[in-house]
Amino acid sequence: MTAQEHETPAAPLADDLDLLPLEELIRLASAASTSLTRRLSSARSLDELAPVLHREGRERDCGTMRHPNGSSGTETAVDRLPPSTPCAQSSRASRADVMDGRPLPGVDIEDATLTLPALHHALETVARSVTAAQMSLAGHTAEVFDLPAERSRLLGMPEGKTAFRDTADYLRGVLRVDISESRRRLRHAAVLCESRAMTGETLPPRLPQLAGAVLEGLLDRSAIDHVNNTLAEARTIADRAGIDPQAADHMIRQGENLMVEQGQTMDPRNLQKVCHHWLKHFEAAVDPDGKEPVDLDSPRLQGLVHKGKSNGFHQWLLSANDAQHEILMTIASAATNPRARQNSPEPGQAARGAEADDGDTEPPTDPRTDNQKRLDGLIACLSGGLAVADSKTLPWAGGMRPQVAVTIDYRTLLRDLVDTGTITVEDLARFQSHAAFTGTVHPQNIRTLACDADILPVVLGGDGQVLDVGRAQRLFPARLRQAIAARDGGCAAPGCSIPAPWCDVHHVEHWERGGPTSADNGVLLCNHHHHAVHAGAWEIDMRSGRPWFIPAPYLDPRQRPQRNRYWRQ
Repeated sequence: MTAQEHETPAAPLADDLDLLPLEELIRLASAASTSLTRRLSSARSLDELAPVLHREGRERDCGTMRHPNGSSGTETAVDRLPPSTPCAQSSRASRADVMDGRPLPGVDIEDATLTLPALHHALETVARSVTAAQMSLAGHTAEVFDLPAERSRLLGMPEGKTAFRDTADYLRGVLRVDISESRRRLRHAAVLCESRAMTGETLPPRLPQLAGAVLEGLLDRSAIDHVNNTLAEARTIADRAGIDPQAADHMIRQGENLMVEQGQTMDPRNLQKVCHHWLKHFEAAVDPDGKEPVDLDSPRLQGLVHKGKSNGFHQWLLSANDAQHEILMTIASAATNPRARQNSPEPGQAARGAEADDGDTEPPTDPRTDNQKRLDGLIACLSGGLAVADSKTLPWAGGMRPQVAVTIDYRTLLRDLVDTGTITVEDLARFQSHAAFTGTVHPQNIRTLACDADILPVVLGGDGQVLDVGRAQRLFPARLRQAIAARDGGCAAPGCSIPAPWCDVHHVEHWERGGPTSADNGVLLCNHHHHAVHAGAWEIDMRSGRPWFIPAPYLDPRQRPQRNRYWRQ
């Protein structure tokens, strides 16, 4: 037998597949999926995979991946190739595209070494693409089912009354799927598939960005409902507020782009948090000085009620608005903060504490439960006032005693957006009004809080740069931490929602190797992600004053740079 007879037939190219009849295409897909399932079920399937190549010659130095030549901590194996190398040029261009907001071109499986992580990613994309195809077919079936003549021609049903109540019932009976699954497919198809008007004209999907990502297999199907429901509620809020439709459309499209982008880098549960966070921001932005339902419409819902005494303890019921809740959360967070130092730093030690924030000091064991700590913290503040509460009772975080921190852009603070009818697209893009724990709150509440001398209002300029970090007296490291917290909002790792007071300030470039203690070289990281960066799971690259996270190859074989969009859009 000749060598040519041993050669595997060349696989059809994607362009060739597009030219195949649908019948032939589904036959090939069915055969390929059956063969793939059989291959992967074999005990020897791992023998076909390549090992993951670990980058050598670097120190895991505080998350900054240093190399013997002293190069930057964001250097990768590809970065060490000569600039003229096509692989190096392609990799650097791809990362720059992602960090500049441009989409990253798709990567063919043929062009990459097939490792176990790469196979996971590829197979997940295939499964999602099949799910999208099922959704599209369900949408076409719904269109046919409602037309008796077409129903007879394409589904083979006799004209007249059918054995099924509707399309969902038909899919359930014919495909043997749960009725909730058939309804889900139809619901998604109504939003993401093209449709035909009565005139025969083809209409685009209602959510084109979401549709494109789903059809390419980039999103889990559970993400569809999170994004669709959020944008539908945003539309209702905009209509109720009566703002300019063009401005509302622009912001909703921005929200769609944001959620679709984030959905490709996080699991659906974290995406749901991003959606909820964005919706709160949208609601406050379209009506920044509008009525607070709790404050003005239902004041009787607020209050503190003594419910009686049971088992020797008094029971209290508390109902608070956002501003009141933020004060309570500031106290509760400080009292239960797992990263808080048990002994407050002396003034002369604050600077050293900021420089030693990369340590792993474990606090002494405290036998109290979190609920007990919250109550003790609240009683301490009520007894002496938050401004003079003993730091041993209410621990400090990051060299600062606990204070209510709110962030607002300067135009909103100065009531430049009072008349909602004059809000422009630029105003909506600039708008910021949020507190550390409550999230987005109405600007009027922040103006009220800012009247208190113990509130730290962080005022932001038009581009988000810190203009003022308040008037409280504190050493430089404390002010710097507050500025970094104003920029990052919370843990800056992609998808993380841990608030700023629970985070460490991490040196992107290690201080001992010449990295400055500055806002441009600092990033907020929660305990988990701080350890992950130290372990080499992420590399951090500061670009345009914001931290970008580059995952290790075992997390993402393509190493696409990512940003946290939960705290800052």
